[in-house]
Amino acid sequence: MEENKPLHNEEEKSPPSTDDSPQQDLQLNVPSTDEANAEAEQPITLNLPPVTEQDMEVHHHAHDPAAPHHKKNWKSYFWEFLMLFLAVFCGFLAEYQLEHKIEKDRAVKFMHDMVENLKYDTARCGYTLNRNVEAGLRLDSFRTEIFKAIQGNIDGNRLYELWYNNRSAFAVTFNEAAITQLKNSGHLRLINNDSLVNKILTYYERKVSSTDVNRLILRSIGEEREQVYQRFFNFRYMDELLKEEWQMEKIKPDSSMKKLRAIFSSNPPLRLLKESPEELQVLYNSVARYEDGLKNYNAFLRWTKESAEQLIGDINQEYHFKK
Repeated sequence: MEENKPLHNEEEKSPPSTDDSPQQDLQLNVPSTDEANAEAEQPITLNLPPVTEQDMEVHHHAHDPAAPHHKKNWKSYFWEFLMLFLAVFCGFLAEYQLEHKIEKDRAVKFMHDMVENLKYDTARCGYTLNRNVEAGLRLDSFRTEIFKAIQGNIDGNRLYELWYNNRSAFAVTFNEAAITQLKNSGHLRLINNDSLVNKILTYYERKVSSTDVNRLILRSIGEEREQVYQRFFNFRYMDELLKEEWQMEKIKPDSSMKKLRAIFSSNPPLRLLKESPEELQVLYNSVARYEDGLKNYNAFLRWTKESAEQLIGDINQEYHFKK
């Protein structure tokens, strides 16, 4: 009975040999250093399966799960167009509003400068009028004294004094910087009040222009009068006075005033170069013509000064400037 047992049972019971142990197999299967380096140097080749169109579609859908599966309808295109249109339109409105504000600020600056110009004009007109009124009174006295001389009562000292003090009058040069800049730059259109624009143009193109014309007329009359003066008055009497220096817009020094008083108190009296009634009448006419031209010029100065003051009030009211 025992001789008939399977052979593998006996082998299982027998202890494993030293040669068949796992450690021995592990040691025997370790590759050599040369073989390991050779295997490491060999490139690794990946044999991936080819990507099919179906795989690409699946990958696309996985990457963008929100992608629509159907075409846009006309409502989608309409809303997109509407949003784009509103964005462009709002940008246009913002730019237009900004340009409008810039132009409004520029107009305010021009009007402020114009008010300053007008204030200068009114001040100069007022000062010139005061000086010219005084000159007119002296001219009136000069004419009266010439008329006495025509009648035979010649007072040489008084005639020389009135001649010396009536050799010139004052004139105004208007400040037109703001209106010139407005016209040259084309910014006159920035003034929205048409009535105010008309008043501004009327002031500069009519009143200031007319006053300037009369100033030139007065200058021409004055040049003719100077030619007549040279025929009657001898400047040799003023030699001592020419040695003095004095400044415009200031009172003459006391030394000059003393010399003038001495000249106009000469004894014997100063003599005119021409003393016939006919020649003296020419002198009278020249002085009278100049006095008339001066008073006419003063009238234009008053007219322009009043217009400037009214225009300042209109601009201040329109742009709410402080007075």
